[in-house]
Amino acid sequence: MAEPRQTTDYYTRRAAQERAAADRSADSMVRRVHLELAERYDALIAPMPAAL
Repeated sequence: MAEPRQTTDYYTRRAAQERAAADRSADSMVRRVHLELAERYDALIAPMPAAL
């Protein structure tokens, strides 16, 4: 099982990647999907406890 800090880092990185993909997308529907994915990654981060 991954450490909470590693998991948080992963979700943070994936959210940033999805936002970058949204910025590069010319299609509004594709952009919206990427932004929704970024929001889902952000939601996974929010309930995680802070690393010690």
